[in-house]
Amino acid sequence: MFLLVRYTLLLLTLFVHKANAFVPSSSKYIDINIIDKTTTKLYARPQTRFRNVQKNILTRRTINEFDTILPNDYEQKLNNAIEAAIYAPNHKRSEPWRFYLLGPKAIEEVCKLNADIVASKKGEAAGEKKLKRWLQMPGWLVVTCVKSSEEEDGDGGSSMEDPMSLAREDYAAVCCAVQNLCLSLHSQGIGTKWTTGGVNFDDQFGEIVGFSSNEETVGTIWFGTALQQPSPPMKKLALDDVLKRTE
Repeated sequence: MFLLVRYTLLLLTLFVHKANAFVPSSSKYIDINIIDKTTTKLYARPQTRFRNVQKNILTRRTINEFDTILPNDYEQKLNNAIEAAIYAPNHKRSEPWRFYLLGPKAIEEVCKLNADIVASKKGEAAGEKKLKRWLQMPGWLVVTCVKSSEEEDGDGGSSMEDPMSLAREDYAAVCCAVQNLCLSLHSQGIGTKWTTGGVNFDDQFGEIVGFSSNEETVGTIWFGTALQQPSPPMKKLALDDVLKRTE
């Protein structure tokens, strides 16, 4: 009898592994063979899923020091991250995000443009220092937002000053996309720094990167292997300071 029970359990186990699995967040059945085992476990164990996601969010840091050599598989990891990025919330489904992976020539030109801007304000020595620093950054990804037209916007208008405008919603969506991207790269062992500065809004910047006049820069993402993991910053406000409850 005991052997019969064990044999029955074995058959059931084999049947479950071969069957199609239902993913709670989708209305479709997906073959279990194409689902990563870890992902399958997350659906089965919500607390495990929560701990993994929460840890990834809480341990992400802005990285200031990178290894100058990118990992061999960085492009695949970047593709994974961009796939995660474009699943950010996007009210009008306008998909305004664009991503530009810079090569050596473009990187050098951007670094020189920024050095010239810094030198014009702070002197040649400051410009040279900034040039040397920026040329050490291994990976460069520029993220832009496609500007909405008044026709697309309907009654909302295309001004960022208008709280109901598509322009404001699209910019917020791209910011969410950048956070998704940084979190995905972090989970894959790649550090990031989301930067913005005067160079991002210089007319020559768009020409170097290759985006059109109907796009605006949301940020430049430096990425690569982190040489050190910064300590978490001390939060100025506690949970009770930022969470307000109303009746």
